Amino acid sequence: MNPTLKRLLSYALAHRTALLAGFGWLLLATAAEVAGPQLIKHFIDDHLAPRQLVASGVATFAVGYLGLQLLSALGFYRQSLRFNQIAQSVVQQLRERVFATAIRLPAKYFDQHRSGSLISRITNDTEAIMNLYVQVIGMLIQKAVLLIGILISMALLDIKLMLVCAMLLPVVFILMWIYQKLSVPVVRATRSLLSDINSRLNESLQGMAVIQAMVQERRFAAEFAAVNDDHQNARVKGLKINGLLLRPLIDLFYMMVLIGLLALFAHEGKGAVQVGVLYAFISYLGRMIEPIIEMTNQLGQLQQSMVAGERVFTLLDEAQESGTGQHATLKGEVAFHQVTFSYDGERQVLEGVDFAVRPGQMLALVGHTGSGKSTVISLLMRFYPHYQGRITLDGQDAASLELALLRGQMGLVQQDPFIFAGTLAENLRLGRANLDDTRLWQVLEEVQLAGFVKSLPDGLASLLDEGGRNLSAGQRQLLSFARALACDPRILILDEATASVDSQTEAALTQALAAARRGRTTIAVAHRLSTIVDADEILVLSRGRIIERGSHEALMARSGHYARLFEMQSQGAWLAN
Repeated sequence: MNPTLKRLLSYALAHRTALLAGFGWLLLATAAEVAGPQLIKHFIDDHLAPRQLVASGVATFAVGYLGLQLLSALGFYRQSLRFNQIAQSVVQQLRERVFATAIRLPAKYFDQHRSGSLISRITNDTEAIMNLYVQVIGMLIQKAVLLIGILISMALLDIKLMLVCAMLLPVVFILMWIYQKLSVPVVRATRSLLSDINSRLNESLQGMAVIQAMVQERRFAAEFAAVNDDHQNARVKGLKINGLLLRPLIDLFYMMVLIGLLALFAHEGKGAVQVGVLYAFISYLGRMIEPIIEMTNQLGQLQQSMVAGERVFTLLDEAQESGTGQHATLKGEVAFHQVTFSYDGERQVLEGVDFAVRPGQMLALVGHTGSGKSTVISLLMRFYPHYQGRITLDGQDAASLELALLRGQMGLVQQDPFIFAGTLAENLRLGRANLDDTRLWQVLEEVQLAGFVKSLPDGLASLLDEGGRNLSAGQRQLLSFARALACDPRILILDEATASVDSQTEAALTQALAAARRGRTTIAVAHRLSTIVDADEILVLSRGRIIERGSHEALMARSGHYARLFEMQSQGAWLAN
């Protein structure tokens, strides 16, 4: 059995009771289905042919046949209901596992994969797997059991007639195998192109303002159309394979059965088969063709589901962030010991970075774009767990600490804060139920955003749009700062938090930071050097190395790289004013 299919089916084994009940109803329905022609056969041979027609006997046969049909319908309904319930439960579990895995993937995964591709796996691929459970598996099991029941009933009528049909089934299965070999690469390419379509659509929607501002609508539309054409061509190729193999497969089976029956009748001679047996056999043959048609029609969906399963399981098998480790309450002492790091394993982004900062102190990181400032923050947050050297918190190796505990005692304020769709209070709490409204108002006061929130009609219950579109850039930044302070972190991290805000918001952030620093370890990545002049130590990075370090006064007295950069910014600010 295909490993992917085997793994997909293993999810259903958790519902053994429902499976057994479904199979029970399926066997009952199949027995009733195949008993109908047997009943008609006895009526023809024992009553109709010898003209022994008694009203009570005919009525008994009619009621019996009707009862079998009702029992068959009830059994198939109950079986279908059971299997669909199992399918819905399995797909729900699988979707939850896929999403839970996605949000625990390390940052390196998102560096190497487009977000649209990940969305496609969570939505489109799990939808295809749902079709596998709801349509394909239930249908295949039902029709396979029915096919076996029909063959058994045929054997009870006439073993030779049954063997004619049974001997031809391997030919059908060989053609099905050929279909699978031809269709899998095409289906895999189709799913990959669909993922690419989602990636491009997601990227274009996020960057719509840039596309329109740069007048690139036509180019992006052309690129999207090219990928869409490739996807359509792959689908058409799949349809051609279906048209060449699936429908002709049924016609071939019909023709081969007909030839076999004619050869058998010619060999046996006239009158070898009773009329009732012939009727029942023809009835079974018609019922036998239906399962084969249904099973072949589901092969295309089966291939799509298996390829989707491969993509989903590839995601589920990705290495997740390790959340285990020691549990300890941090004081906030942070130290980097000769830390070296590379994103791609070739170019070093950090080389021999070494520093220490204690609670109550502020460390600032400055340097040109790409110098490694934000990488220091990413390593401290353990977004990237593999590096050379050591990072310690309160003297303990950061890698040995429980991940949730480590991040739970850090407050991160980024340059481009993300605001979730929901209420203002929900964005401040982010699921931390221990934060009551009193604490939320307290941090809003600290960041000087309380006045704005009080002016809103619904206050903390005010709804925010996705991405905080109904807030200004400065308000989003202050809200992000308040969110970081809400859990009273021991380590406060500012990753260019004032780089894209106006002077008024920068002043509010600077004043709030002065109060927030007390008793906390503060690490700030700064673009505007005026915001970190009172830092206890400033590290100047260039190409991943620390080229200068010291206080603002000491670095200015040295007249080095930092001093030149500070003077350039000061002159720019003076000209702007």
